[in-house]
Amino acid sequence: MIFQWCVIVSESGKGYSDYAQNLSNVMNGMLFFAGFVLAVVAILLTSLPNPKNIQSQFTLFLLTVIFYLTVFLAFFFLLEVPYHVENMPPSTRRKMTVNVLIFLTFLLIGLTFPLLFLLWDLTLLATISSLIWLLYAISIYLFVYRPFHKWRSDKRNFG
Repeated sequence: MIFQWCVIVSESGKGYSDYAQNLSNVMNGMLFFAGFVLAVVAILLTSLPNPKNIQSQFTLFLLTVIFYLTVFLAFFFLLEVPYHVENMPPSTRRKMTVNVLIFLTFLLIGLTFPLLFLLWDLTLLATISSLIWLLYAISIYLFVYRPFHKWRSDKRNFG
């Protein structure tokens, strides 16, 4: 489990450890599925006789959307657990650097699809998946990073 170092307690004193374990399991399953989708896309690109036909590109597009949605939800669940932690370690410069690097890693993994499509000269699909990646990056920032960063600084200032 990712958050074994922290005590997870609700306001009423009941533990959230089972909830945190469930979120961790969901997140791990979603990341496993995202890796599977990435592998499927790579295999399809190398084995399809004509990846430029419309059916192939539509299938690759849908798999790309599934990948981005799955990774977004996994990342969202990853940062859901700390909201229920009673005793967080202090926010240091090192921890903030690590958090930024984690966010950047999740963002850069998403660039795999546009780059794969560019390698196979699927320019339209690469452009569309780049736009989806941009929406994914904005969503990660607005719905995951910014609220977590604000919560973390509020907890440091008022906690």
